[in-house]
Amino acid sequence: MKPKRISVRFNLENDVDRKAWEYLQGAEGSKNSAVISAINTFFEPDATPIADVVRQTIKECFQNVAVMQTKTDKKPDTLSEDENNLLDTLDEFLGG
Repeated sequence: MKPKRISVRFNLENDVDRKAWEYLQGAEGSKNSAVISAINTFFEPDATPIADVVRQTIKECFQNVAVMQTKTDKKPDTLSEDENNLLDTLDEFLGG
């Protein structure tokens, strides 16, 4: 197959164009390979689901955070006589 050619112009007065031009000038290897790689990367779907990226980011942010549970002085609620009777009935019904 015959190679396809395309011409690209960079307007160095435009910040976006100038930034792309500077990246291209600093690229190692051929400029052609750099452009082809950039185009393919832009159009190929990202294989990493966004949920995995978010999960990993949160994990990294909290990896050095210590969590301490504070002791509460609150006593457990006591059950009323009716509640105890209901639980007893359930125990009898369920064979407990």
